[in-house]
Amino acid sequence: MTEPVPPRVEWAPEPEVLPRSGGWALTLAIVGLLLSLLVGWAFPLGIAAVVLAILALRRPWESRAVGVWALVLGSLSLVYSAGWLVWGAMQAGMIG
Repeated sequence: MTEPVPPRVEWAPEPEVLPRSGGWALTLAIVGLLLSLLVGWAFPLGIAAVVLAILALRRPWESRAVGVWALVLGSLSLVYSAGWLVWGAMQAGMIG
C-alpha cells in the first residue's frame, strides 16, 4: 500500500492593513457635538468629522452605519457651532 502524500501547505501573506477612518470620524463627531453645545469654537472638529465620515463612506471595508452616524453627528455639530458663532456676532454688533 502506498503512503498518502501530505498536502502542500503554502502560507498566505499577511493581510494588508487598510486605513480606518470611521471610528475616528465618529469620535470627533461626538466630541465636536458635545463641545458645540457649549461653545462655538468646536467648528474645526465638526469639519474634520464630516471629512473623515465621507472618506469612511467611500471605502467599502468601512462600516456604513458608523460612517452615516459620524456624518449626521458631525453635521449637527457644525450647525450648533455656526449658531453659536452667529449669536456671538450678533451680540458683538458685527451683524444684524
